[in-house]
Amino acid sequence: MEIEKIIILGIGAMVSIIAFYLKRESIKIEKVSTKLREIEVSLAKNGARDAERWDQTSKLLEDRRQDIHKIYEKLNK
Repeated sequence: MEIEKIIILGIGAMVSIIAFYLKRESIKIEKVSTKLREIEVSLAKNGARDAERWDQTSKLLEDRRQDIHKIYEKLNK
């Protein structure tokens, strides 16, 4: 009877230790996931800003090209 109690206590202790480490790893994974989500949101915002800046830059370049064509036409008259 005593051997059965010792075996049950040993199994209970092993399960408790495994549960402790699994919980600790779960907390670490949640922290990493949170940081990853923040980084993804930041990258998405930066990507949107960059796209907007490139659109504005392209528009400005097109305006400058048109201005150069107008100046060239006036000089050739």
